[in-house]
Amino acid sequence: MNSYTVLIRTYNSETTLPATLEALGRQTNPPSQYVFVDSGSTDRTLACIPEGSVVHKYAGKEFNYSAALNQGLGFVSTEFVLIISSHTKLGLDTAAAYGLSLLSLNPATGGVCFCPENTGQLRHQFIDKNSFDGFNGLFNTCSLVRTVLLKERGFRPEVFTAEDQEWSKWFFETKNGTIARISSAGVIYDNPRGIPLKKRLNEYVAVAYFVNRELLTWMHIKRVAYSAVKLGTQRRWSDRLFYFLLVFRLTACRYFKPVSKSKYF
Repeated sequence: MNSYTVLIRTYNSETTLPATLEALGRQTNPPSQYVFVDSGSTDRTLACIPEGSVVHKYAGKEFNYSAALNQGLGFVSTEFVLIISSHTKLGLDTAAAYGLSLLSLNPATGGVCFCPENTGQLRHQFIDKNSFDGFNGLFNTCSLVRTVLLKERGFRPEVFTAEDQEWSKWFFETKNGTIARISSAGVIYDNPRGIPLKKRLNEYVAVAYFVNRELLTWMHIKRVAYSAVKLGTQRRWSDRLFYFLLVFRLTACRYFKPVSKSKYF
């Protein structure tokens, strides 16, 4: 059995973390180590953490997604690391074993991403530099990665969100390898904070500026504007607002580097 470490960023996660840990404990190939990077939880998050785990207090004046993971990676000694959010449940008991098997059988595969699509049988699709679009690389909500790669090149702190996609771009360009996207692994995202409009906008803008510059072309911005206009009246007003605001954010990125703060929404 391949050993791997679970790396989790936490902040006031007492309502979701127990389910995350329970699902990991049921894996046919369970983790050999847990590393938590906590950003000052004031609830009972720390009481939920298994005995023997590494608990690292986030170091820095302001929280940053990339910096938090980079700090946690310093405690990882296993060949593989499963980066998972404290609100994500890996429901299928054989999911981790499936991902580890893919990595063992495919040396050019740098990591596997467990996707929320849960229809049909357990399956995977390989993404390479030709099929990568800036959104289908690793997803730090639930991805299993070769530790040596993350220690060779960590996540960039200036990438305030979508740091996983920017890392994927680096991997594809420098290693010319693949990333496997696994479906039907029983992944459930249960973020009590939801997905606010600002978070959606920041992630899209970060991908456009740091990962896929084709999203900043006038042609693409026009398509986004058209999407905002063509939305039917049955669609939520928030979807229409998202596209309208995205037009302005993408246009601004053509002239200014986007700057924002990482935040637990």
